[in-house]
Amino acid sequence: MNYEKLAKILGANEVLDYIKVVKEGEIDFEKKIREKLLNVLSKKFSNLKVLKELAVIDLPININIAKKVYDIEALKDFIELGLVELRGDYILIDETLRDLVWENKESYHRKAIEYYSYFEENIEIMAERAYHHVMIQDYENAFQLFMRCANEIYGRHRCVEKLIFVGEKLLGKVKEEDRLLGTLGNLYMVLKKYREAEHYYRQVLRFYDEKDRRYLGALLNLANLHYVRGDYKKAEEELKDILSRAIGKYDDIAEKSLLILSSLYLDLGDYEKAESCLMDVLRIEQSKKDREKLRTVASIVNNLGYVYSRAKKFERAEKFYMEALRIYNELDDIEGFTTALNNLSSLYISTQNFDKAKDMLSMLEKVSDMPPDLKAKYYFLKAKVLEREGNNEAMNYYLKAGALGFLVFRNFGMNAINYMHAFDKAEEFANNLNLKDVAGDIFILKSVIGKVYFGIKKEISNVDCSERGKAILKALKGEKVYFDVKDEVDSAVYVIIKDLIS
Repeated sequence: MNYEKLAKILGANEVLDYIKVVKEGEIDFEKKIREKLLNVLSKKFSNLKVLKELAVIDLPININIAKKVYDIEALKDFIELGLVELRGDYILIDETLRDLVWENKESYHRKAIEYYSYFEENIEIMAERAYHHVMIQDYENAFQLFMRCANEIYGRHRCVEKLIFVGEKLLGKVKEEDRLLGTLGNLYMVLKKYREAEHYYRQVLRFYDEKDRRYLGALLNLANLHYVRGDYKKAEEELKDILSRAIGKYDDIAEKSLLILSSLYLDLGDYEKAESCLMDVLRIEQSKKDREKLRTVASIVNNLGYVYSRAKKFERAEKFYMEALRIYNELDDIEGFTTALNNLSSLYISTQNFDKAKDMLSMLEKVSDMPPDLKAKYYFLKAKVLEREGNNEAMNYYLKAGALGFLVFRNFGMNAINYMHAFDKAEEFANNLNLKDVAGDIFILKSVIGKVYFGIKKEISNVDCSERGKAILKALKGEKVYFDVKDEVDSAVYVIIKDLIS
């Protein structure tokens, strides 16, 4: 915390004198400074209530919604001092000041719950609402929000840590402790904190009899953890044991065990065993004669195509990918259809069958409402074909692939493609074509992504760039930025600017 800077802004000379004569290592150094600064604040400002109420809100504060709940006029003195800033649609509070006035007070959390009630529900809003409900000891609502939010997370997301905080606050406070423990294990898995995940998964086991289906489900979580952690021998033994107990009784658990085993064998390069596991899943699904199960069948067939592709059995891979394509088309499943087309395109590119690859990409171009992760893959594959043909339009496709790939990673924690590699390729094209502005934009994009999302401390120098790059550089300096979004690359720039401002 920058207490010295805050003391200077407040004109708190007695605090500045204290900082000069006292060493940081001294006992209660920080506590005494905080007390002195709070004393200055209470004397200097007659109304700290609104500031304290807003301090408990962690997400960027939307000024238009805040006005419905809080007396924003009460912040006027802080705005004049530059400790509170109105930037675009947001209220930004100096972090040291916010930390200083933060209080765990029930009325403040209730106000925050009212504030968040005006927003459309999404993962971040649900996580914040769950947090404030748990802080006022409204455990039932906190639990319901926690579970709904956690069940929508499929990869690394910035609200995972907050959800874990909420979940651990709920321990011993809710009836469905087994679900809570299992979900905490899942969240720690997302963070790759395997020791903590295993701790919670093992606690779930004590709630069920060994013959209970849910007991096998908990064992499956542990086996998957051991697989993800790289303990293949242990995971294989556990998965085979679960499979022997589940086969013929609990098809869903048997299928999941076989799917994890197929991935394990694929990692080990044992393609025959991987194929065998997927074939077993296929037999289970086909025996049900349920049209809805066709989607699962298509997914398994597609996975078999991937197994054969990895094993360099390209003719068999093509056969299974084509069959998956046929089933997805029959089901009118756009996402599955797009996945199969992408896989076929990739297969044809890797086998240098570029005419067939172009046919697949032409089909992909006609697909509407393509999911962003698959669209990123499509752009990347299209760029590779164009690059081989010597078409400089490849640069734009690499750039769009990188932008969409980054957005998918940032929003969902998924690695659809290697987006940094896509940016590198686009930058290489831009430099070769002497497009300095485009090359500068890409350099700035890559640098700021490393700085903001991965903590890479690298100086971002001024380079020739277009309005995209200039907008990011302005946001880095804390200046107001107005930016229109016209395409995927603009969307990535906009999201980065928003994250910089907040």
